[in-house]
Amino acid sequence: MLANARPITALAVLLYVLASLAPAHAITAREKDFQDWRLRCEKTKEDDPERCFIIQVAKTDKDARDVLRIGVRYPEADKPAMVFLTLPLGVYLPNGLLLQIDEGETLRIPVEICLPNGCHTRMALEGELLKNLKSGRLAKVAFQDSRQQQITVPISLAGFTAAFAALK
Repeated sequence: MLANARPITALAVLLYVLASLAPAHAITAREKDFQDWRLRCEKTKEDDPERCFIIQVAKTDKDARDVLRIGVRYPEADKPAMVFLTLPLGVYLPNGLLLQIDEGETLRIPVEICLPNGCHTRMALEGELLKNLKSGRLAKVAFQDSRQQQITVPISLAGFTAAFAALK
């Protein structure tokens, strides 16, 4: 029974955080752009604390389609920030996705779950990953579509450091 509790708990946390990245049902919201990143802070109830996240919607190099959402938020005050990636449905799941910042090491990241609004994954944003995002100029996310054709999506890091600092 405990073996099944961990994936269910992780799924519940993922769904909660993904829901909190969606701007729906906010009674108050404020936004500020930091070059290519947008800070959004919102409340769903007047007495709730404000929840903030930074986000960028990335487009394919080939045909400039919106194909990736990358968001960062603190799930809890005493926990590290998390980065969330949402890909379109139809992603070839066995290969996951690849993340490279500038010409650095390529990270292979598994896709965790697919829901009606896309396929999702997340990871803690700390250590080398955070350092590289702050100092980098361009991140590239690559994944395969259902025909196993690679799609590479550039993510501008212009404004990331300032936007991330505004989250705190």
